[in-house]
Amino acid sequence: MVEIEHVARIMREVAAEEIMPRWRNLAGGDVVEKTGPSDVVTVADRAAEVQLARRLAEIIAGSRVIGEEGVHADPSVTKHFASGDPVWVIDPIDGTSAFAKGETAFAVMVALVRGEELVAGWILAPVSGELHMGERGSGAWRVRHGGVERLPRPEVPTLSKELIGLLGRRHMSDARRAEIKSRGKAFAALQNVSCAGLDYPRLLSGSAHFAIYNKSEPWDHLPGLALASELGFVFSKHDGSPYRPGDNAGGLVIAPSEDAAADIRRLLLT
Repeated sequence: MVEIEHVARIMREVAAEEIMPRWRNLAGGDVVEKTGPSDVVTVADRAAEVQLARRLAEIIAGSRVIGEEGVHADPSVTKHFASGDPVWVIDPIDGTSAFAKGETAFAVMVALVRGEELVAGWILAPVSGELHMGERGSGAWRVRHGGVERLPRPEVPTLSKELIGLLGRRHMSDARRAEIKSRGKAFAALQNVSCAGLDYPRLLSGSAHFAIYNKSEPWDHLPGLALASELGFVFSKHDGSPYRPGDNAGGLVIAPSEDAAADIRRLLLT
């Protein structure tokens, strides 16, 4: 097993060196569109990914790295998921648009996977300093205000209509979101979100109970899924088939139990 505190320390150091000095201090040429105005990358994303990739790869001999910006440059690196080797999955800044605007809604996310096994996950909010981390079989932990606490499994309401859900906004039209929200009381109050690095801590704390995403890039979700799994959450594609590392087709449903997941998928696919 990897020493989760070691990885957390690396993430904090890289955030302090490469991300926070550039927050609210980006020059005009420091922000570049990738696929469109809502999909941008900054010099901070790139610099942070380079440092995280180098330092994390040194922890485990023979490990591979799959980072969001690396995949954008060379999509073939996703083949590492099938290698059987330990793979570090990096989102240097989740919520880059918010970061580029000087807002606080961004996070640094890292997962360690081996094949289809979610070994460990980390989510750091650089502005507040709050960190979530955990590893398979050992639970999930939250570090904030100088204290460390093991997270209990959140209490889940017994009635579906009482569940609070999160609805990913990326790659989902306004019409599609409105259609989903119309499919029963449990979906009527779905909250639109745009940053998985903020969504997963809400699930872990119990302030939200399930989430639905149309797109499921590995760097957006593997860190959070590694943590949520430790608290009893289950996940699958919209049709109930397994969601596997590197497979971003078919959407993603995350729920607190198999029964809740079945109810959510039934409403989603009605």
